[in-house]
Amino acid sequence: MRTTPYIFIMSAKSPANKKHHQPTVKAYKMNDYIANYMWNFKPEEKASMPMASIDNNKNFFTGFNVVSLADIESLIPHYPELEKLWNLIPHWIIKADIGRLLYIYFHGDFYFDVDCNVRKNIATDSNSFLILFTETLLKDVKKLGPRECKNPENVLRVANYAFGTNVIKHPFLDEVILECVKRLDFLVNSRPPELLQSDILWVCGPDVVTTIYHKSGHRYHDLILLDTSYLSHLCHGSWRD
Repeated sequence: MRTTPYIFIMSAKSPANKKHHQPTVKAYKMNDYIANYMWNFKPEEKASMPMASIDNNKNFFTGFNVVSLADIESLIPHYPELEKLWNLIPHWIIKADIGRLLYIYFHGDFYFDVDCNVRKNIATDSNSFLILFTETLLKDVKKLGPRECKNPENVLRVANYAFGTNVIKHPFLDEVILECVKRLDFLVNSRPPELLQSDILWVCGPDVVTTIYHKSGHRYHDLILLDTSYLSHLCHGSWRD
């Protein structure tokens, strides 16, 4: 990625005005960002971490980091309502979905699924940024799951398999996390007789990022939504096994 001047630290207030949610911008060059991945969230995982996409993405980032469950659980106390629900979460992928949001919220940099290939440079001239990626553009919201938001604009789907920011505690990510907690509380307390894939996709999956993007994205001047040409997601989806 091209070199740009250093980004200076700045601060702003989050909508929730919580002391531990005060955003700051990381003082990095644009080509100094790290790609974060997750592995071993699946109980009794026996497969080795696939490296093909990670090796590909080394061409675009200065390094990579593998986030563990312990890394995420150290952050849970910052969200007391989530802390109450954490051990009641009915599927490991839900922990991974909300965990990626928490990790980037508190640490910055980029997150990618381990089967996500970066195709070209991700560059911006903004001093502060939150970069999201388009997942797909549906022909009709009728193709969405039973719980997913059916507002017409939601044909444009925003990925949760890749995103990044240089703002520590970006308030947009805080909104997404709080929406996840709200949905998770509903799911846990409704006690569905069977946990469906559509429930998992709704509770902390791409529908949350998509919903908050369409609801609140206009409020964040540093939010950048990139098109589908930047990434290739192989959609291995081992959580569906």
